[in-house]
Amino acid sequence: MDANLDIELRDAFLVEAGDLLQKLNEQLIELESSPHDSELLNAVFRVFHTVKGGAGFLAVDPMVQLCHCAEELLNDARHARVVLDATHMDALLETLDLLNMMMEQLASSSPIAQPPQALLHRLHPPAHAKATQPVKAIDPIEAEFEAILEQQQRAQSKAEEPTHIDDSEFEALLDNLYGGGAPGAPAPASKNNQEISEDEFEALLDNLHGKGAAPAGMATAVAAAPAPAPAEPARAAVPAKPQAENTVRVDTARLDTLVSRAGELVLLRNRLLSLAARSEHEALSNMAGDLDRVSDDLQNAVLGMRMQPVGRLFQRFPRIVRDLARQLGKEIELIQEGEDTNLDRSLVEALADPLIHLLRNAVDHGLEDPAGRDRAGKPHKGKVRLSASQRGERIVISVSDDGRGMDPEVLRRKAVEKGVIDATQAARLSEVECYELIFRPGFSTAAQISDISGRGVGMDVVKTRVAELGGTLQVHSRLGHGSTLELTVPLTLAILRVLMVRSGDRLFALPLGNVSEVFELNPQHDHMLDGRRVAAHRGRALVLGDLGTWAGVKESSGTHIVVLHVGHMHLGCLVDEVLGREDVMVKPLGPLFEGIPGVAGATVTGDGRLALVLDLAALSQEGGPLLPSLRVSA
Repeated sequence: MDANLDIELRDAFLVEAGDLLQKLNEQLIELESSPHDSELLNAVFRVFHTVKGGAGFLAVDPMVQLCHCAEELLNDARHARVVLDATHMDALLETLDLLNMMMEQLASSSPIAQPPQALLHRLHPPAHAKATQPVKAIDPIEAEFEAILEQQQRAQSKAEEPTHIDDSEFEALLDNLYGGGAPGAPAPASKNNQEISEDEFEALLDNLHGKGAAPAGMATAVAAAPAPAPAEPARAAVPAKPQAENTVRVDTARLDTLVSRAGELVLLRNRLLSLAARSEHEALSNMAGDLDRVSDDLQNAVLGMRMQPVGRLFQRFPRIVRDLARQLGKEIELIQEGEDTNLDRSLVEALADPLIHLLRNAVDHGLEDPAGRDRAGKPHKGKVRLSASQRGERIVISVSDDGRGMDPEVLRRKAVEKGVIDATQAARLSEVECYELIFRPGFSTAAQISDISGRGVGMDVVKTRVAELGGTLQVHSRLGHGSTLELTVPLTLAILRVLMVRSGDRLFALPLGNVSEVFELNPQHDHMLDGRRVAAHRGRALVLGDLGTWAGVKESSGTHIVVLHVGHMHLGCLVDEVLGREDVMVKPLGPLFEGIPGVAGATVTGDGRLALVLDLAALSQEGGPLLPSLRVSA
């Protein structure tokens, strides 16, 4: 076989099998909860069967052998010879992990690891069958016929328990094999009648493996098969009309290039709009308006191509929660909501580690053990809820539990003991500020250190990572009832909607999602309170930070206030002028300027000037560049 064709077949197998195994992780967790669900059992069996066939075609012997043993266990469960329990599921999940490792080895052209004999014996003990013997990698067609013979031999060995199918099922099978007509008189012999298509062969295999194992399309065809009709001359089999592909796989690098070009177009559009605004040429203004509408549609379409349902991220978490629950001896139900919420592809992967940290803390710290839940009058099984929703141009992902909740007094005491704050500062903290203490480096209330959590690392890293993505992290808790950690991130990182402001001769871009309102500073409402500059606004004291002072702009007057909200915090940012809203493409600053606190990147404005895109989470935090000595409360 041609080497290039070998690589193409391997890559195609890796893509298809990778999708199947990713879904299998979720299916196995569901199967553990519903071991008697025949439809789910057949679907899991089908995944191993399909992966084994592809691996056999590529002669990946270890993968074939491993899938074969998993098939044997699942086949025993399908025929009620075994009932799947936690031990079986551990073996199947370990098999899944090993298959994923083999996929990585295959992708990198590394030697494929042999499956451990101990695992093969757990899947299918030698006393039951000879399945643990090395399985020869054979031609896929031969492998399928071996499966047929094996099923037939089993049927013959159990003659006392014959398997029956009714007339409609028999007619459906004949229809799939010979066409849609009733079987009437034998069709004239021809070479075409001596061969069946691949789809027909798969239909025969599915019926031999057991009802329900067929793909969804085949199952629909069988269910819709008509009752036997009066005999009439048989029709020649009509080839099925091929269905057009409605999806196409695109390399992510090409997609990123397309998004980059769309971003450049946005910058050119902004410059043209700025030029048209200064020009009295009506035709130019009309053309700029048309370009604005078209480029906006193109921008939305391109960004839509980058979107993925957050369910692709969520589907890896049931396994994590299940393993943690078993390790801690807890009963936990994971409830997932909003899996169809779309999120930028780059954010889907970037949020994986932060969400794993939040889930681990909810399972370990949030939920009580069964004895503790008994004492609290709660059900044995604790609940962890993972939900996603879209609010405007931001995505909100929350992790909630119905556990013990957080005690503000305990948090205050621990903060003083660890030297994070002194007793006077602790007494002044509100409940919300107490909850924020968990994000301090090294802060932990765990009585015991474990491999899961309690080492004082993780939550501060989570908040830092979320801030790097332009997001925020908030905590809500009620003692005795549970806690919720709410993570908010922009819908996309490719093109950012900002409020452009000026301080002195410098331009800055503030993410519009963090802007609440803008108003002009009234000198009569400008005061000093406890050494802090505040403005009376809507019945409360709004802490002010001067953007010009932070940027070192001496000519800044700071006559306008942009009210920013970052998590629970609100603050007023003093600027000289508010220029308006723009859609911009954020560019990195380069290695020379990387790591500047409070700066996320740079962009080019409509009139060709450079503007710094600000990281408001870093600027507004206590001890940050904008408010170095302030603690800003909600």
